[in-house]
Amino acid sequence: MLDVEFAQERDFILMNHTGEEAFIWDTPELAVVFAPSDDVHPNVLPEVFQGLPQNYSAEIERGDETYLVAVESVSGGVLYIAKNITHFEKREALFGLALIIIAVVILAFSLLLAVFSSRRIVRPLKLLSERISRIPVGPNMPRMESDYSDVELHSIALTFNRFLDELESYVRREQSLLNLASHELRTPIAVMSGALEVIESRDQLNDKDRATLSRVRRSCDEMRDNVNILLKLARRESEDREHEIIEVSPVARRVISDLKVSLSGTDRVNLNTVSELRVRADPAIVAMLLRNIIQNAVQHTKGEIQVTVSEKSVEIEDSGTGLSADQQAILMRQKSLLNDGRALSGLGLYIVTLMAERLDWLLEITQTNANGTKIRLNPQQCVNKP
Repeated sequence: MLDVEFAQERDFILMNHTGEEAFIWDTPELAVVFAPSDDVHPNVLPEVFQGLPQNYSAEIERGDETYLVAVESVSGGVLYIAKNITHFEKREALFGLALIIIAVVILAFSLLLAVFSSRRIVRPLKLLSERISRIPVGPNMPRMESDYSDVELHSIALTFNRFLDELESYVRREQSLLNLASHELRTPIAVMSGALEVIESRDQLNDKDRATLSRVRRSCDEMRDNVNILLKLARRESEDREHEIIEVSPVARRVISDLKVSLSGTDRVNLNTVSELRVRADPAIVAMLLRNIIQNAVQHTKGEIQVTVSEKSVEIEDSGTGLSADQQAILMRQKSLLNDGRALSGLGLYIVTLMAERLDWLLEITQTNANGTKIRLNPQQCVNKP
């Protein structure tokens, strides 16, 4: 705007106020001087032009005033023009301030609108989330309401109800399978136990055969207890009998003795009893838990295995290569299966965690590296010696 206005005033002056005589126009807003020759006395020029060379164009300040100045040679002389642009600059600053205020107002309005809009958008999703969270987990889960005006949320509710249908169907199939497994597993064990009783009742065995038969009966009883425990863990059944106060050292000693027989007479497992640990627990689950951890160490390491029983904990330490990241994640209950979906080896580390959870024992990995692995079992219900 200033450039256009300045050019218009210059053209007007050149058309009307140039000639053989000097022309001076000096006002607070505009100063114009036309000199027919270059030898204009400096004192004749207005203050704003004094000291300026020819062919000069710039903004200069005189006190609180700002001028747009041009000194140029034209046909017939020299033209001096100075336009006071102070009011333009003040308006420019005012306009900039107004833009900032408008931008702040628009931003505040946009944020306010965004908050109200987001609440309106999120409200149905929050209602959907609350309805899902109120559904209790169980064999017969209530279905979720699908009275949503939004088509997407209505579709989500219907899909979730279909998911609950499939989940209940899957749970019923699993329960049926467990019931069948309970019958199919317990029946052969009962038949073997009965056959052993018949053989014992005939009393036709020598001492070595009786010892062998005793080991078979002990293994059969152990298998029966293991099957019952596994079925309870799978069904998440509560205990149907009172826990006993047991000493862990004899249980560990019996487990190590059985493993020496079942694992080709290995004698790498050493039991160290620092002080007796008494707990209130199911002895069958305790034995099964210790057997699985010790057996895993025996099968995957070649060095000595130390089982240490103290007043507050049981530690199983081997000298192998350490647990893998997957195995550590399984023991820490961060995952239950390997990434490729394969079942865990043996009874499985996951079964170990389930038994520790059933006993309310804290399972910790205190060391696992190239020097071996140390697993600590901390019973939560220790019984002091009377």
